[in-house]
Amino acid sequence: MFKKAGILMFLLVVLASCNKRMESAMKSSDKDYILQIANEFYDEGKWVNAIELYSKISSAFSGTEEGTDIAYKLADANYKDRSYRLAGHQFKTFYLTHPADSRAEEAAFRSAYAFYLDSPVYNRDQKSTYNAIDELQLFINNYPESSKVEEANGYINELRQKLERKAFEIAKIYYKTMKYKAAGIAFDNVLEDYPDTQLREEAMMYSLRSKYELAVNYSRFEDKNLRLQNAMTQHRLFTKAYPDSEFTEEAGKIMTKLQQDWDKYKATEAKIEQSKITAQTKD
Repeated sequence: MFKKAGILMFLLVVLASCNKRMESAMKSSDKDYILQIANEFYDEGKWVNAIELYSKISSAFSGTEEGTDIAYKLADANYKDRSYRLAGHQFKTFYLTHPADSRAEEAAFRSAYAFYLDSPVYNRDQKSTYNAIDELQLFINNYPESSKVEEANGYINELRQKLERKAFEIAKIYYKTMKYKAAGIAFDNVLEDYPDTQLREEAMMYSLRSKYELAVNYSRFEDKNLRLQNAMTQHRLFTKAYPDSEFTEEAGKIMTKLQQDWDKYKATEAKIEQSKITAQTKD
């Protein structure tokens, strides 16, 4: 009990000291003193306090060596405080403004990595993901000999997989809501945009299902010819790519139904043509 009370007392003293220093620095007009306290907070890992004080004096040290150091530490403090988007922009500003600084390459990588960390889960807006890919690729282009290139490429692949999943899930929504034309187009776009996707087999199968449903159940007679051919072509592409797929049996059943519908279509088409010929003969 006394030990816990002692720890609590110590923490209260530390907090009071921290608050006193912060209040003193915020009231001060001495930029060197404020910088001293900001650096102390930075070294102690008190990121919020350091950020506030660095922001207060950054313009006063503009164009100086201290100003360069403040810019880097401000970005680093925001990064460690998990304000990744802000940190990403600040690191980017740093390496663009100070390309000869020894920390420029590190800032470039950390800028890209901060954008990577800001990327949300796949089912949310992916603007940050696209930004992260652009920044990581820019780092690779600017520092092709960097030891971080392999790591950056790994992050790019991970982010692209997230975009693949996003596109795939949107296409599945079209399919589940019976918007089969949109679904077929969306799944084909996934296959075209991400040719090496791990979702390729499943996307091809969904494309086949979508084109089958559209051709057999949701087509006017004048649209059936092309749509049936598209669906049968999709079947051939799928079975060629995945001859031993877990979906092989389902794909075979779909093809059987497509062939049956094709035969009916051709028979109806022949009757229509014969009717036209008969009508012309009578005329």
